[in-house]
Amino acid sequence: TFGCGAAIATSSMATVLVKGKTVQEALKVTNKAVMEALDGLPPVKVHCSLLAEEAIHAALWDYAEKNGIVIEGLEKPVSDISEHDHGHDDEDDE
Repeated sequence: TFGCGAAIATSSMATVLVKGKTVQEALKVTNKAVMEALDGLPPVKVHCSLLAEEAIHAALWDYAEKNGIVIEGLEKPVSDISEHDHGHDDEDDE
């Protein structure tokens, strides 16, 4: 991950949380689980945990596509993160 410290921390924690899990278990890892594992995030950095959750889903989608499988409950990820509205204002992440 390239970005601010919160983006790096949430992405790293997401990998820790999915390691060793089944596909269905990994699909259930949420941004809230990522934030809890990090003992919280400042309100202006909550969107970083959403990016981590979306990265998990995108990786699962890629895995399913490459292996010709369907993962129940998984939706195709958006091609541009700006297409996905999380109810957050665009704020400087630096």
